[in-house]
Amino acid sequence: MINDSKPVPWQERVLPQTGSLDVLRGVLFTFAIAGLFLVCAGCAGGSGGGDDGVITVNSLADTAQPPAGTVTLRSALARVGSGGSIVFAPSLDGGEVQLSTVATEHATLRGEVFTMAQGRWVFQGYQERDYGRTALYAAKSVTIDASALANGITLRWTGGDADRARVMAVYGDLTLKNVTITGGYSSSESLAVGSQPYTLARGGGIAVWGAATLERCTIHGNRVSGDTAPSRDRGAFGGGIYANLIRMTDSVVAGNSATGFGAAGGGIYSVGGAALAQQDVRYSSISSSTVTGNSVIAQHAYGGGVYSDGGGPGSSRTLSIQNSTIARNKARDRSDIAESAQFQYYYRGGGIYMSNGSLYLSGCTVAENSVTGVPARFNNRPNMGGGGVAATIGDAHVVENMQIRHSIIVGNTLAGAAEDLFTGSLIHFKSYGYNIVGKLDLSQMLLPIPAFSSLSRRHWPKSGDLHGVQIADALDTGNLRRHASIVSMGTDEGEMAVLWYPPATGAVDKIPVTSSVDFTFASYTVVNGGTDDFLNHVLAQIRSLYAGVLGSDFATDLGDLAGVTCNADNTTWPSDAANAQWIAFWREIDRRIGDSLGPAQLGEEFWRSFSSGPLGTSIIMSVETTPSFTVLLSSRDQRGNIRPYNGLGDIGAIEANL
Repeated sequence: MINDSKPVPWQERVLPQTGSLDVLRGVLFTFAIAGLFLVCAGCAGGSGGGDDGVITVNSLADTAQPPAGTVTLRSALARVGSGGSIVFAPSLDGGEVQLSTVATEHATLRGEVFTMAQGRWVFQGYQERDYGRTALYAAKSVTIDASALANGITLRWTGGDADRARVMAVYGDLTLKNVTITGGYSSSESLAVGSQPYTLARGGGIAVWGAATLERCTIHGNRVSGDTAPSRDRGAFGGGIYANLIRMTDSVVAGNSATGFGAAGGGIYSVGGAALAQQDVRYSSISSSTVTGNSVIAQHAYGGGVYSDGGGPGSSRTLSIQNSTIARNKARDRSDIAESAQFQYYYRGGGIYMSNGSLYLSGCTVAENSVTGVPARFNNRPNMGGGGVAATIGDAHVVENMQIRHSIIVGNTLAGAAEDLFTGSLIHFKSYGYNIVGKLDLSQMLLPIPAFSSLSRRHWPKSGDLHGVQIADALDTGNLRRHASIVSMGTDEGEMAVLWYPPATGAVDKIPVTSSVDFTFASYTVVNGGTDDFLNHVLAQIRSLYAGVLGSDFATDLGDLAGVTCNADNTTWPSDAANAQWIAFWREIDRRIGDSLGPAQLGEEFWRSFSSGPLGTSIIMSVETTPSFTVLLSSRDQRGNIRPYNGLGDIGAIEANL
């Protein structure tokens, strides 16, 4: 492993160091200014608990009512006004607040509510829920700022298994600077009275219903655990962090875990901005950070490192991950719970899992994560997917698109076999170029659906993209960097958690400072009351374009497909019996093509081969290629090192030889 003479980076000690890294400052795309990367002010928190704007803590003691002249974190949290800040005296540099008192047995935050109606769960929105035992609790927005301390401050819950509590819960916005959170343990506990039967096991380290902003923080050694029986309320979410919005920079989330019948987000669970007003464009983001060695162990296991809910059911907000390492996390079956014919079971997303909305990866390294479990098919869909990155499969979620840029996604496994990126039932998968991927599985993406005004969905490959790459060609695993003291709970359980990997030869000096990318979209309409014979034209085009690979007689046994069409709106088409032949056709074509045309199969090249205008007597075809977007090499890598202003940059989170 690396042992160089450079100053120890901020990530390599238990406590973060001074000097915030320069956040990504290059404009990623020309259209980003108007949309995805807007940064907005934080939302207002709950009611205040005092009228002091800034309070200085001068003691590491954990007492609510310290003697005169002494200020503890607990007393400061009670006194500080909503939106105020808590800072620390210089004498506390590198100190640890050992929390031993539970502020409340019943912390109140918002959470989703489902009710059973006609044999199915119906989403009722987000209401106030009981989150259970919490060492520190604030129903207001607050900042805990140790940025003036060279070695920061640590908040540790000391109760262990016998006396469980999360470290902190905030009903409002929480900002943490240069703070370490550890030892938290949130578990689902029975409630004797009320409409909620169990407390919510969410956020072993911190739980925030608001925006959780973390700068140069370390979240490690925290846990959440649910019950062994199925229940909407007994799932375990966010071993390290559970937040409605997560805005994390220059931080480490490692060695956390989530276990239960259902569990998600071993390191981070991002709700993603649930119930925000439509004009509120905030989104969750992780930048210049490490999420490694976390685990999810459950019969429904999702997102060993990161889980994104995209704003919750019916929403479509974005999680952006930039210049970060997501590695050696795991999602696996809980072997002490036997599989039952009464319940389905799922295991997806060893590194990252997206349930709703969109995911954007830029300059990231996603490596050596894993998914293991009991393979099965439910509703004719695989129950396992995405050793590295996975999107959901299903009709109940709004999974819009996944965008990847300048990233390495390799060495991840599914049931021991290579599988790095699984797109699930995305509407669109887009590359912005210069990505290195091992096994890319696009097999479950949404089919071409005329109602969505886009037949073309698989926008891969672009300039510099490679797939089928082995980890040794992309990452120098022999010289990876580990944390000095955080122990992994992931695929390398018991070892020190990984911080980052240097790129190997195949990823070095590949990205130009400026490149461009465009996307092709296609659609068709039936005119003059004619018969919809579009699928006949599709087969003719396949036979013409790919005769040398698939043969000029490809799928002739399918016969005349005139009249097979998709007649549905954007929400009900998958279950509409009238569309069964349309769906069966595209799945059969995917099966027959297999890997012979690459992972995209009928990708943009195919749709560009059609020209706009009449197609036979009944079809009008429209093919459009968007103007080229300018894509810039990001200004800095994960460690804050400046990437080349001239010449070529490296793919992934780390720039070599800096």
